[in-house]
Amino acid sequence: MKRRLAKTVAATAGGERANHMTAKKPPGLVPLDSGTPNFPTPEHITEAAKEALDQGLTGYAPGQGDPEFLEAVCEHVEREANAKYTPHSVIATNGASSGIYAVMTAFLDPGDEAILMDPTFSLYAHVALQLGAVPVQVPHNADYQVDVEAVRRAITQRTRLILVNNPNNPTGVVYRREDLAALAELATDHDLMLVSDEAYAKILQPGFEHVPLLSFTEHRDHLILLDTFSKTYSMTGWRLGFMVLPEDLPQPMFSVHRSINGPINTFVQRAGAAALRSSQECVEEFKREYHKRGRLMNEMTRDIPGLIPIEPQGGFYQYCRYEYPIPSSEVRKRVWEAGAAIRSGSEFGASGENHLRFTYSVNEDVIEKGMKIVGEVFRHLG
Repeated sequence: MKRRLAKTVAATAGGERANHMTAKKPPGLVPLDSGTPNFPTPEHITEAAKEALDQGLTGYAPGQGDPEFLEAVCEHVEREANAKYTPHSVIATNGASSGIYAVMTAFLDPGDEAILMDPTFSLYAHVALQLGAVPVQVPHNADYQVDVEAVRRAITQRTRLILVNNPNNPTGVVYRREDLAALAELATDHDLMLVSDEAYAKILQPGFEHVPLLSFTEHRDHLILLDTFSKTYSMTGWRLGFMVLPEDLPQPMFSVHRSINGPINTFVQRAGAAALRSSQECVEEFKREYHKRGRLMNEMTRDIPGLIPIEPQGGFYQYCRYEYPIPSSEVRKRVWEAGAAIRSGSEFGASGENHLRFTYSVNEDVIEKGMKIVGEVFRHLG
């Protein structure tokens, strides 16, 4: 039967992201494609959830969020960005994903434009297209950093949002302070919203510093932070995140978020509050392990003829360019057939063509096994 789908849904249903996410994985497939940390959630976080369950906190939470959680987010933002917000400006979300959808829905009418970096997390363009809006993808410069002048040239009378993902997925690049400051100034000058998805802010390789967008306090009326507990605290299945907004936006943003997602479970929010308020040694342990894994994967990609990796900076992704005139979706398919799952660069934007993304959120033996498969495929390509 041929169904009549909404045009905006039909336009995204067969995309590369959707096809990859819904593909049936054969047994034994080596997972170098996942954005899921393989660490267990730290025990003190799960204990906080258990305690909340024991207290009977299983009813509906307040719509905007549990007061204890909202306070913990404000404390976190003040520590990290030296910016003061009240719980009124925070909304608990289902990971970062529902925040992404709520922000884009709140600001984009059909035909409006959202400026995205290219390449970047593929969900942004996917959501914009489902809303009937236009994702305007602005390529990074040769160092995979933000090209501020290209962003400036891309702004039109239909532009409503500039959205960045820092550190960037898929490249793993950590954006420079001066470029983020320039984007904040652009947003203010053109009365736009600058939205920063900082899911990987705590996952940094040695020598790199994450600059929180909210630290540019002089532009706070044009800044929105999206964040999630999924990556930092290995809480992907908990589905907890938050938005931090200018003071006039929580009410309209909540009305959008409430229409797609009910209140987040109170016991999950209490776990999130414990994650933010407790010792961050677990995060440091994860970082040390990601440093070892990233170094291993980078060395292995450098040993594969035809692959040109960039140095890991943040997140847990190894991004590589390759030299062969074959679409990255086809390379992804060949690696899949050989026994490993990876992501094609073209999923993340036009500039991602002739690039591949591998993850080192997995154990070192998985990295070694998967990269040997990739190496064998590339020997055939060569």
